[in-house]
Amino acid sequence: MSNILKSLKSSIKQSSAYTSYRAWRAKVKERRESNLSDTQYFSRRHKHIFGYTPHFKKPQTFNEKIIHRVLYDRRPIYTALADKLKARIYVASMLQDFYTPNDVAFNGGGGSRF
Repeated sequence: MSNILKSLKSSIKQSSAYTSYRAWRAKVKERRESNLSDTQYFSRRHKHIFGYTPHFKKPQTFNEKIIHRVLYDRRPIYTALADKLKARIYVASMLQDFYTPNDVAFNGGGGSRF
C-alpha cells in the first residue's frame, strides 16, 4: 500500500498543475508577507514554529532574545561578527597590543570599546 501512495505522490508532484499551483502559492505568500512589519513577520514566524506568541519587548527564551537583538539592536558590529573572516580580523585588531598570552588579563572585567 505504501508503494502505491509513494508513486501517487510522486506523480502528483511532477504534474504541471501542481508545480504551477506551488509557484502561485509562493507568490501569494511573498506578497502577503511583504506588507508585514519586521515585528509582525517575526511574531507570526515564531508562533508558527514554537506554538506560542513571543514577547520581543521582554524576551524570556533564547530565541526571543535573538529576535529582540535583530529587531531593536542594529549595531553594525553584529554583521561583521557574523562573518567568520571579519570576526577574526576584528578580534586581531582589538588584541593587537597583546603579543603573548602573559600580556592578557584573564581575571574578568574588560570593557568593550563599543
